[in-house]
Amino acid sequence: MAGLFTAKPSRRERDAARERLAKDRAEKIVGNLCAVTRLALEEGRILTTLAYEGTFRATIRSELCLQGWSWQAADDTAQDVVAVVFSILQVKRPDWYEGQPDWTIKRGTLIERTRCANCGHALPEGHTKFCSTPCRRVHGLRLM
Repeated sequence: MAGLFTAKPSRRERDAARERLAKDRAEKIVGNLCAVTRLALEEGRILTTLAYEGTFRATIRSELCLQGWSWQAADDTAQDVVAVVFSILQVKRPDWYEGQPDWTIKRGTLIERTRCANCGHALPEGHTKFCSTPCRRVHGLRLM
């Protein structure tokens, strides 16, 4: 007799069992993430709409895993949700050149460096990246 009256699984339990978000739940998450990103941009807490990408993805994935989702399904879903948010916000990813430390305006045209890449002091005449040999060496050792 005890088995006849089992509790109905919650929406989150059903989502976890099939590893798929319900449409209304996904829309609510997307709406909240869009609102958070817009507000942070307006308040100057972030400089780019891409700033929270990793945080959003990790948070969604973590919550889904805690609800019983497999890691891979949770990660795929989190990636899809973040992609929808960026689509709504019309986010344009920078190209490869824009992501490099030596930012370029056009392919192959480097912006002139005026500060040492290691310590930030002004570059002496004739130096293009480091102010001294010790700065060059220290920078190289840090990369190893």
